[in-house]
Amino acid sequence: MDTERITLIMDVDTGTDDAIALIWSTLCKDKLDIKAYTTVAGNVPLTFTSVNTLNIIDTLGESTPVAVGQDKPLKKELKCAVCHGETGLGDVKIQKATRGFSELDAVDTIYNEAKKAGGKLQMLTVGPQTNLAVALTKYPDLKDMIAHVTVMGGAVHGGNMCLAGEFNMFVDPDAAKIVFNSGIPITMVGLDVTLKTEMPISAYEQVKKIDNAHAKMALEIFHFMVNRTEMFGDDFEGPIMHDALALAVLVNPSLVKTKKCYIDIETEGVLTRGMTVVDYNNVAKKAPNVEAAIEVDAEAFWQWMIDKLKTA
Repeated sequence: MDTERITLIMDVDTGTDDAIALIWSTLCKDKLDIKAYTTVAGNVPLTFTSVNTLNIIDTLGESTPVAVGQDKPLKKELKCAVCHGETGLGDVKIQKATRGFSELDAVDTIYNEAKKAGGKLQMLTVGPQTNLAVALTKYPDLKDMIAHVTVMGGAVHGGNMCLAGEFNMFVDPDAAKIVFNSGIPITMVGLDVTLKTEMPISAYEQVKKIDNAHAKMALEIFHFMVNRTEMFGDDFEGPIMHDALALAVLVNPSLVKTKKCYIDIETEGVLTRGMTVVDYNNVAKKAPNVEAAIEVDAEAFWQWMIDKLKTA
């Protein structure tokens, strides 16, 4: 079975939607051979993203290493989100892990696992791209060792931190630029598509009826996400599965329609910092470097989410 599964490192900045993706990642062992989870500063500072990740994975009975990564963007000041609460998980309490972090940091973990995988390692990045960018800079041969990167971030159209910049790209646009120009094949699951995955009431009710540890943890997180508009105001979204969709696309690509395009990253613009700039008219005269999601079957996605949760 190992040879049929995707050899993977999952890179996270664990706030609420990352937490949901983490829970569901442990339910995908039929498709994924996860070698490590690596953490980065993003939704909240690194201390919290790392502890959240380790606690979630450990509480669910997983022994996968958790490697601590970069605590700030390459050049910019760290700007965290507000909607995840101070610790990243709102009012949700997760049992403290009984083990510690990996002895290797995230950058060396990525490189070591890439070497061991012999060109088959894939990465799923659902936070700022800092860890992978630092790894590519430190180890120039790494770009030829990674088979594919699936990115939750960016957007073909629009943004949420500025007019055209999505959060993960906005936080560390310089890192994203390195990754997108590395030559590694990329699938981008962007904001304009993930926004279509808001949790329907029917799915929420189904999760409430599932009696296992994964469902109980997910339900607590969903409950916070449902109620955070009361805590933070109407500007904050309900349960939208940004990161879980990227995970789902990795194991079930048919959930989205994609378009091949050349994309570069704007690093400095006041209105466009972090913008994933799509070359619609072939101005750059460069071959496509990204498969960008442009549509999602949200109903099929939520059916996948529920079906997976029932297998826990």
